Amino acid sequence: MKYSRLSLSLVLAFHGASAYAEEVNTVENITVTASRVERNIDEIASTITVIDSEQIDKQTVTDIKDLIRYEPGVVVEGNGRFGLSGFNIRGINGDRILMLLDGAPLADEFSFGPALSARRDFVDVDLIDRVEIIRGPASTLYGSDAIGGVVSFITKDPSQLLEEGKSFGGKVKAGYSSAADEYVVNGQIAGAKDKVSWLLNATHREGSETETFFDDDTVGTERRSANPQDNTTDAVQFKLNFQPSEHHEITFLADYLKSESDTDVLSQATTSVGSTIINESLGFDERERSRLQANYYYTGKTAIFDKALVRAYWQESETSQATFDERFGAASFFDPTPVLLDRARDSHFDQEVTGAIVQFDKGFTVANSKHYLIYGSEIQYTDSKALREGSTTIQETGESVAEFTVFPARDFPISDARELSFFLHDEISFFDGKLTVSPGVRYDEFKLTPRPDELFTNANPGVETVPFDDSQVSFKIGTVYNISESTNTWLQFSQGFRIPPYDDLNIGFTNLAGGYTSLSNPDLEPESVDSWEVGVRQSLDAVSWSVSAYYNDYDNFIESLAAQGFDPVLGLLVFQSQNRESVNIKGIDASATWYLGESFEGLDGWSINTALTWLESEDESTGQEVESIISPQAVVGAGYTNVEQGWSVELVGTFVERFDQQNDPALFEAPGYAKFDFLASADITEDLSVNIGIFNLFDREIVNGTEVRGLPVGSNTGFYTEPGRNIALNATYSF
Repeated sequence: MKYSRLSLSLVLAFHGASAYAEEVNTVENITVTASRVERNIDEIASTITVIDSEQIDKQTVTDIKDLIRYEPGVVVEGNGRFGLSGFNIRGINGDRILMLLDGAPLADEFSFGPALSARRDFVDVDLIDRVEIIRGPASTLYGSDAIGGVVSFITKDPSQLLEEGKSFGGKVKAGYSSAADEYVVNGQIAGAKDKVSWLLNATHREGSETETFFDDDTVGTERRSANPQDNTTDAVQFKLNFQPSEHHEITFLADYLKSESDTDVLSQATTSVGSTIINESLGFDERERSRLQANYYYTGKTAIFDKALVRAYWQESETSQATFDERFGAASFFDPTPVLLDRARDSHFDQEVTGAIVQFDKGFTVANSKHYLIYGSEIQYTDSKALREGSTTIQETGESVAEFTVFPARDFPISDARELSFFLHDEISFFDGKLTVSPGVRYDEFKLTPRPDELFTNANPGVETVPFDDSQVSFKIGTVYNISESTNTWLQFSQGFRIPPYDDLNIGFTNLAGGYTSLSNPDLEPESVDSWEVGVRQSLDAVSWSVSAYYNDYDNFIESLAAQGFDPVLGLLVFQSQNRESVNIKGIDASATWYLGESFEGLDGWSINTALTWLESEDESTGQEVESIISPQAVVGAGYTNVEQGWSVELVGTFVERFDQQNDPALFEAPGYAKFDFLASADITEDLSVNIGIFNLFDREIVNGTEVRGLPVGSNTGFYTEPGRNIALNATYSF
């Protein structure tokens, strides 16, 4: 079924204040990420999404993909053995989206070959108080990696668990999700005494593979069921707040996450690689992240600032992925006798980030204008390294078999990066606040230093590495004009950029058996973007709506490891990262909430909530769509809330257009679909609440276009389908 690009179907069903809608006119929806200070979303000249912990519980969210289930224009990509990767916002994905945890950046993605795909799913959702998403470039606020947007995770605070007058409190949450047969237990305790408060938050998860729509026992490339998998995740965070006086506060944070996955890769069994057949393939993968952070806050007027923030952080992320195959085939070119072979591949990607920020806020008045100045500086050091190890032995004798590549090996040299920045933003209010103009500028200076060691040079003889130095200035100006107390319009121009990644600049890998080589490109230019966005918002007694249109023009867009053709001198197919001339993405975002009940202030009664996104793109050098673009999508929810009795129900429909962004007619295009979910919540007692979700209510076969991008027509797409009808539930007890 194909849905019109601008269609918005309404679902008539039970109501409840929408699980994904903003509670307009009753609770201020505050964002910190959008301007680096607390502001109501209606005061911001851009499209911002805020998802809080109450929504996370009511939507029975179990991971970052569930988190944006009802956010059109935002997608979490990745599945299968290596799990979820990162966010796609308005068709921009990967490391072009900055992911922050309490202001500290999460690790980059890095993939190389079939045995290494280090991804960015380093956050446990039950440790999160809220998530703030900036749609579109935000480099003037956050620098290089924010060229496509920002996803900021903000963890919980002791004050959220402590009722007024109490010095101790906590929560216990238990949940289950049938899609991955996952059980979760989360515990939170907090305390306060005198000038100190603290919070300990911990989660344990155990589950299996996330199901596809199918359930079969087929092995090999025709398998449609997910590969069997055992998953465990443990996450813990400790937060300590110390307020020695009225104007000073210090916060210490320490957290740790470890996730392990064991996979029986049945989809690889019986397949052939070269002259061998894979009998069995097993994957053992592990992710770890550790963080230490300290924040100092000052509030009190001085000559040059009213508020000050000093933040320092250290974070280390490690990804290890081991693959063990039993293969049947020739041990060498000179001896064609087939034997059983044990083949091992062990890959690692580690990244350490250390940084600090100093930020000052100052409010003052000049003539008839009020100013709120935000200025400061950041410095960040990032150390990245990868390692591949491997061996093949004859199973019967244990004799080693010669490899076609050198082990151990690094595919890029150990790389040290430094980023130093200075930023200045002003919020200028005119006509008693009727008009706000927000100019901003940021200067970033980068230095990338490769450190090739013996492991890199032995595996990549003759590959020369080069350092990279550059600086960028980015500008932004936004305006918000209040047409009336209930209506405002806004316009924003912003610039963004992204420096070339270390692996595109200095990669080196040659596979003689495969007949190809990957070359570094020291001449890559930084990516840049000019973005325009205009919108209007209105909040009436029973209706709240907004619509915005944007146009993003990217220059020097980097296509990683693009095919360059056959080199007759080398006798190999060559891959090398290249800059594209120009890429543009344009689109429309819209949302509306309509309260039908008599008690609007209490969100009591019926409501209908809608949101949609439409977008298209063009690579101006080829006239084709950008590979990472996503399909137009609409989400509609209707339900009922009874505030007095403490329960709500809702039916939510998601409508996605056909994924027709494939540039080659020989590639598969995922069909459009409509999916319906049912959500319900109830307060059993004052301290006990229960939430339940039934997803894909009508048990439809659904293929997400971003997961089958690049697959030829006739491929086995069943392996990439979403789960059929599934259920998730949780119960929370507060004390």
